[in-house]
Amino acid sequence: MKTDPTWENRIRVRVFGPQAAIVGGSDLEVEVASPVTVSRLMRGIQTSYPALADSIKVSRIAVNHEFAAAEDVITDEDEVALIGMISGG
Repeated sequence: MKTDPTWENRIRVRVFGPQAAIVGGSDLEVEVASPVTVSRLMRGIQTSYPALADSIKVSRIAVNHEFAAAEDVITDEDEVALIGMISGG
């Protein structure tokens, strides 16, 4: 992956439940500048999918089946998912 901050990367993000219903599918594609960090990806999702703005505030990104920190870098090979707030009893 290139490290030029103007280089755009297309990241595929899996979504589930109510968030998938909002966007009408189980995958998002988001353009993000390099290096792709979780915080940049979250901003990109908010910009590209404004209908998710409210739910994104209570969501986390998982990379390769583990929750990721805001500064974690995402590569082309990573599996990325947006995990919304889950409630239950």
